[in-house]
Amino acid sequence: MVQIIAVRVDCLEAESILQPPEIPSPCMISPRLSASLALCLSALWQLPTTAQEITHEQVTDFASLEKLAAQLALKPYEAPNQKLDPFFEGLKYDGHRKIRFLREKALFADLGDVYRLEFFHPGWMFKKPVQFFSTGVDKSAGVPFDQKFFDYQDLPVPEKLTPPAGYAGFRVLAPDSMMKKPFEFMVFMGASYFRAVTTELGYGISARGVAVNTIGGKPEEFPDFTHFWFQPPKPGDKFFKILALLNGPSITGAYQFDVMPGKTTETLIKATLHLRNKVEMLGIAPFSSMFWFGENSHPKPYDFRPEVHDSDGLQIEIEGGPAIWRPLDVSRDLRLSILETDKLKGFGLAERDRDFNNFQDLEAVYHRRPAVWVEPRTGFGKGSVVLVELSTGEETWDNIVAMWKPAELPATPQEPLKVEYRLAWLEEHLPGLLGKVISTRRGFVMDSDDHLYVVDFSKGALAPDKPADWVPDIEVIISNGDAKVLDKRVMYNHETKGWRAFFKIDVPEKTNLIEMTCDLKDGDKAISERWMYQWRR
Repeated sequence: MVQIIAVRVDCLEAESILQPPEIPSPCMISPRLSASLALCLSALWQLPTTAQEITHEQVTDFASLEKLAAQLALKPYEAPNQKLDPFFEGLKYDGHRKIRFLREKALFADLGDVYRLEFFHPGWMFKKPVQFFSTGVDKSAGVPFDQKFFDYQDLPVPEKLTPPAGYAGFRVLAPDSMMKKPFEFMVFMGASYFRAVTTELGYGISARGVAVNTIGGKPEEFPDFTHFWFQPPKPGDKFFKILALLNGPSITGAYQFDVMPGKTTETLIKATLHLRNKVEMLGIAPFSSMFWFGENSHPKPYDFRPEVHDSDGLQIEIEGGPAIWRPLDVSRDLRLSILETDKLKGFGLAERDRDFNNFQDLEAVYHRRPAVWVEPRTGFGKGSVVLVELSTGEETWDNIVAMWKPAELPATPQEPLKVEYRLAWLEEHLPGLLGKVISTRRGFVMDSDDHLYVVDFSKGALAPDKPADWVPDIEVIISNGDAKVLDKRVMYNHETKGWRAFFKIDVPEKTNLIEMTCDLKDGDKAISERWMYQWRR
């Protein structure tokens, strides 16, 4: 069951950036998995717990965290207590965002010019308490909730109230010497969500630790990062290390994040996952983004802005295969694209359009949203890149999901799934020496029901050294249905100094879905990315 799982609150302060599954969109989100179903484990998965158990305070590194996640997988799932004091329980968005963490109270602020952490206050829709620890040599020390660390401004906070059991999440600030100013670059808050900025791009796309049953017949699950451990930083540290424990109805996991801000914000991730019970689908390195309408959308909403999206395409690279650009789009029905491979080189969602004139949004600044790029290190064998595009009528909800789906999953909780990958937040991942897709436009042919596609490509380094009027060959392939390519040609685009491909498609009335690709070639040699598109009636 596909769900839309992130609400758009676009402010760099990130006071509330994520939509947890407790607050559904009435027309787009299916019911949450009930507690009874989450605890209904088959006999195969009900295994005894280990004799000697590790505690949260004994976690000091990734190896000890792996042991904790493994022992947790052998126990029934217990949902976190979300009960707050009535005052915090009743906070709305405006009230919750008034609560500010005092910068001088940041964790590790007493260690000099180092990475620092500021915490978010529970309330509004962020009700699950998260526990934090600072690691030591032999054991870790807890970081308890402290009400004195917050400025409540003019909120009428009662003198006597029950403090929350933990914080709601946290933001990471870089050393001042690294960025020449206080610089927040990453936020973890809500379920297993996190997102980051670069020195030049703001918040946009969200990443998740894992996705469970995003597609298929079962309700989607949203495991939580319930505990975090931080290694005290030292002046001059390049990366900051974060450990996280994942816990959900069907899965547990140990995560390590090594993060560093910059023009490209680096996130090195390794995870060891254990399944409590069988799941229908497991997504690794999942992302959530928003695409309402773009240059290729028809019909467009009645909106003064030409385009509204955080991302405009899915980028995939296959070892020894094509580099693929799949423009995003939405239709009345769910759109699902699955690309199987055992040689994944990388994938990610991108916002290639950087022209303000194509957005005209002074507040959301969609043209300054980051792209994300995943480079597999270990654990990415045979599987699929999955893209889910959901219909939406506004920009408030994330409606795009992309992830890696392993072909095989562990058979028991005692069998771990280990993955490592690099996740980069950046302006753009270039497709090597190939020409890239710049834009995709479509429409009807005059006095005809034929569909016209106009795709602009840049001229990459593999373009041959030939006269200016030379144009490459074009190959358009329709992989399913009875649609036919009627006409195709390429022109030199003197505005972009690249090439513009035109092709017409005859779609029979009974055909509701087609998949098509377009490549530019010099003979048999590809000189462009492979444009890949799904059309739905």
